[in-house]
Amino acid sequence: MSLLSVEGLGVRIGRFQAVRGVSCAVAAGECLAILGRNGAGKTSLVRGLAGLLPVTGAIRLEGADLAALGPAERSRRIGYVAQGVAQVSARLTVFDLLLLAQNGGAFAWAAPRESLRRAEAMLDLLGLQPLARRTPAEMSGGQRQMVALALALVRRPRVLLLDEPTSALDLANQLHLLELVRAHTRQAGMATVMVLHDLNLATRYADTALMLEEGAPIHAGPVAEVLTRERLARVYGVDCHVMAVEGGHRAIYPLARL
Repeated sequence: MSLLSVEGLGVRIGRFQAVRGVSCAVAAGECLAILGRNGAGKTSLVRGLAGLLPVTGAIRLEGADLAALGPAERSRRIGYVAQGVAQVSARLTVFDLLLLAQNGGAFAWAAPRESLRRAEAMLDLLGLQPLARRTPAEMSGGQRQMVALALALVRRPRVLLLDEPTSALDLANQLHLLELVRAHTRQAGMATVMVLHDLNLATRYADTALMLEEGAPIHAGPVAEVLTRERLARVYGVDCHVMAVEGGHRAIYPLARL
């Protein structure tokens, strides 16, 4: 059984139908990449999955209807990192933020020992120990992006939603973050859904892909089957050379606009 399953999902923003007819499934330990051109509905889809936009259709988490869960339980079971880093508070230290994230955002004078242990473990996992006593206001955009990921993971969600998680990162840290996400997804047995614009990162770190066009799904399946030369030409209007590289991955090299 899939950990996360979506059937006939629609997302409306005011009068605009941003997403329609999306069905997909993500198994425990798998990463799904959401792909498509600008304005295809990728962010609206993950915001709908996160409960931040009203949806139609069905979302099931480990067989349970997500609509039946209250906000607190949904927040505990689904971790969400938005596009950009505005969601990270600039006034508290990273360590304090990690403690608050585990307590539903409520401040506690004496944090439980387990909360302290989890916070330390997350700092170690993401290499954030040097930043533990600093506030996000004292960090670069890329560092705040890593903090936002730590805040999502420290609550041990069953589903992790990432909206362009590498947008503020340099090349080395893009690889570092996605390697951590993939390894943690498999180790924790959770399901990860991530919006990516870099198709080479998608081929390297995603197991499956869902491609959107004007809010509707047009291709879905194993990432290597979705990202073919013919499909990239049709969706992006770009002729690409798709080649196999060391490690069993594929590399996508754009040749020309069509």
